[in-house]
Formats: sequence, C-alpha cells, structure tokens
Amino acid sequence: MQEQFIDLDRYNLAVASLEAISRTFEPAAPDDLRTRIVEVLGGLGIWPIDCLREVTTARLAA
Repeated sequence: MQEQFIDLDRYNLAVASLEAISRTFEPAAPDDLRTRIVEVLGGLGIWPIDCLREVTTARLAA
C-alpha cells in the first residue's frame, strides 16, 4: 500500500475521533462502532475500492 500524507490538523482530528469512539464503545451496538469508524475514515477520504465499482461489500455477522 502506498503511503499517503494528510494535513496534520485532519490527522489529529481523526485520531481524536477514533479515541472518542473507543472510549464510548457500546458492545451491544457493534454496527454503531463500524459506522462511526467508517465516518472518520470517510472524512479523511479513505474509501474501499468497491465504492468505485458500485458493489455492495458483504457485512460481518455480529
């Protein structure tokens, strides 16, 4: 995987967001955890290649 560098403020915001997610994780709602992590990654412009192919990615069973 090729390294990508992003603005320091965006990076720190993403790390802070992931830390907040880990502190408030609710084991009874694993789908919420996944959604919140995907939102942070999306804010950085990180998306799975499937988004370009318009293919639905299989989900893991909880």
